Amino acid sequence: MIWTIAKRELVTRGRSKGFLSITGILFVGVIAVAVLLSVLGGDDEAREVIIGLEGDGIAFAAALEVGNDDLDPTTITSDDGELALEEGDIDVLFSGSTLTWEGLPDQTLDGYIRDVAQQVAFGERAAALGITPADVGGLFAQVDIEEVRLDGGDDQFLVRIAAAGVAGAATFILIQTWGSFMMMGVIEEKSSKVIEVLLSHVRPSTLLSGKLLGLGLLAFAQMLIFVLGLVVALSIVDEVEIPSGVWGSVPVLIITFILGFGFYATAFAAVGSMVSRIEDAQSAQLPVMLPLIAGYFIGATSFSFPENPAVTIGSFVPFTSPVLLPYRMAMTDMPAWQVALSLAILAVSIVVMVRLAGAIYRYSLLRSGTRVTWREAFRNRSMAEL
Repeated sequence: MIWTIAKRELVTRGRSKGFLSITGILFVGVIAVAVLLSVLGGDDEAREVIIGLEGDGIAFAAALEVGNDDLDPTTITSDDGELALEEGDIDVLFSGSTLTWEGLPDQTLDGYIRDVAQQVAFGERAAALGITPADVGGLFAQVDIEEVRLDGGDDQFLVRIAAAGVAGAATFILIQTWGSFMMMGVIEEKSSKVIEVLLSHVRPSTLLSGKLLGLGLLAFAQMLIFVLGLVVALSIVDEVEIPSGVWGSVPVLIITFILGFGFYATAFAAVGSMVSRIEDAQSAQLPVMLPLIAGYFIGATSFSFPENPAVTIGSFVPFTSPVLLPYRMAMTDMPAWQVALSLAILAVSIVVMVRLAGAIYRYSLLRSGTRVTWREAFRNRSMAEL
């Protein structure tokens, strides 16, 4: 009977345009992120710029044409620099003491010209004091300091950010989406009185289990398609080395999503049983949604400091770990025992949530008319059929 109910959910939701659209967007979207990452990370060529010189600025020509890793400058002497600037022949006009731009200054080019001017002025002052260029070079020679990191020397921070971002967002969106499908399905059956027909043939626990199985299979299929896209995306990024922690986060992402879906979908089903109208769903689901939103917000604001206490603690709290555990796995080299502990806590919490939310579901399912409050549902959950 459970499989019959699950099959009904599979057929109803699996053929919908919404399911097919979201699945396609997830797959294409994650690959698009990788292509963008490849473009941003693989462009190592210096940008070509043209600097117009006039007046005292002409003396800086040789120094300005040296360039650096970011800029490949060319200098030209202009009789009418402002006209050349307006016509787009040059990027900036330098007179030795003044920088003239057509519009907003280019911060990279602005800083480069100022640094070069400072170096030339410093050399002239040193010569006036009788200090040779060799002495100046020796005085300001860069100290060679080796950098060693305990996480294996991984410097591909952009890859970690991209992987953590898409993993956290996908988990958040899919749990929210399929949790809402679960809730709306219960509300629709309850408001149309279909639930009364169903309960005349099956027990409430069987109905809930069938719904969880059917929607869970669809959600899992969607997550697998997303993970396939993520693997393809990581594989096509040839310009950078993929950190081991990012690859390790992929299987953890799948396991975390399965457990997170079971945890939250049951709670959403309980919310759906508490209301009889679609209009009441949004306010009723707020207590369930807030922890999930909080987890996503913590991850989204912690890219510059992934080891902050909120992320660490949140990766063990079952209400936020479905989002924060994949994020933390991608951003840091999380110890294996901590991953196992987080998953174990989430698994045990599912048992508690199923019993609690299942009792509310059974108590509220045939209650129509006024909305069942959270206080009433918790107080009377022991009256539900066990």
